[in-house]
Parts: sequence; C-alpha cells; structure tokens
Amino acid sequence: MSRIYLDGALGNKAVRSARLPGAWDPAMHQGGKGVLVEGELVDVSRHSIVDAHSRKERYYVLYIRPGRIHHRRFDPQGKEIEPNFSTTRKVNTGFLMSSYKVEAKGDTDLLTPEALKRLVNKPELLPLTESLTPDQTVAFWMPEAEMEAMELELGAGVRLKTRGDGPFLDSLAKLEAGTVTKCNFAGDRKTGASWTDNIMAQKSSQGAAVEIREQGDGAEDEEWDD
Repeated sequence: MSRIYLDGALGNKAVRSARLPGAWDPAMHQGGKGVLVEGELVDVSRHSIVDAHSRKERYYVLYIRPGRIHHRRFDPQGKEIEPNFSTTRKVNTGFLMSSYKVEAKGDTDLLTPEALKRLVNKPELLPLTESLTPDQTVAFWMPEAEMEAMELELGAGVRLKTRGDGPFLDSLAKLEAGTVTKCNFAGDRKTGASWTDNIMAQKSSQGAAVEIREQGDGAEDEEWDD
C-alpha cells in the first residue's frame, strides 16, 4: 500500500472503476516536452482501469494547486536542462555590483495555470476526474506502484514533471522549505535519482470514451489492497 498520509484512512477513499471500449495506452497522451510544476497537494483519488483486452491498471490521481509552472527544456542531445524561469536577467554594470541593467534572457518557459490546463487536460480522461477536481487544481496521474516510495500529506508542497504534455507523471518529489527531500521517479523508481535520466518518446494524443462506476468497500477495494 502506498505511504500517502492523509487526514482520513486511505481505505475510505472509494475506488473508481472505468471500463474502456478500447486499449488503455497512456503513451498516447505524452506528446511534447512536458511540464515542471511546483504546487500544493490538495486531494487524491484512486482509480482502477480495465480496457477491452482485460488489461487492468491502478492509479492515484493527485490534485495539485499549481504555483510555479514551466515547460521542460532539453538540449540538442536530448539531455534535460534547467528551464528559462524568466524573460529577463540582471547584468552588473557598476563597480562591485553597485548597479545593473535588465536585459532579455531569451524566450521564457513560464506557463500560466490556464496554459497548463490546456496542455495536460485530455478530453478522453476528463470524465474520470473532472467531477472530483477541487477548484484551482489540476489532476495528475501516477501508477499506484510508483507511489510506494512517497510519504505525502494533504497540503504538502510537491514538485512534479509530466511525461510529455499530458497528465501522467514522470517524477514526483516532496518539497520542504523549497528543497526536494523525497523523490519518486519513473524508470528507476529510486529515491535521489536524476530527473534527467528519462526522456520520454513523443506520441500523438488519442483516446476513447469510458464507462465510469464507483465502488465502495466491495470486491474492487479488495483487489486494490492486494
């Protein structure tokens, strides 16, 4: 079971089951560079996905109130580099830094919350989460197995990166006083690994309609807790 510490028992969260008429393929929603977001964890939900081929996957959806939002940036060799956090920078012009001027720093990677939603909210996935999403938050998906190394509370500060311009997470880290203290990473699943290790393939966005139903403490919950 994941070590996400919430105000109530995790088992009280209903498992929301979705049965798809087609294949479940998160990679279809991962085209583009992806985004880097720092914000607050407001809520979580649990989901069980079963597709037409009887493939079953389990996810947490994390509802994040975003603060800082930027596009991810990569060099020509595909290695991730720091985003351009602003459009200007200060350049010292005087003796012992007594004066400075402001000059252009290139195109900013900064995004607004509205731009973030346009990038990561996929019409095919919204029926699963839209009614659950608190105001001023954005829903991000992470497989249950990838949450096992995390220790989070509601209200915690987090830093995340998405796999392309979609809601599926490539990495998630806990922030304390602006410093990353605990991380969970797609690929190696190890705390402390580099965020530059995984460059995700770009694919076009596709999807299928879903059938949604909510389960309480019945058979679906038992399967979740296996």
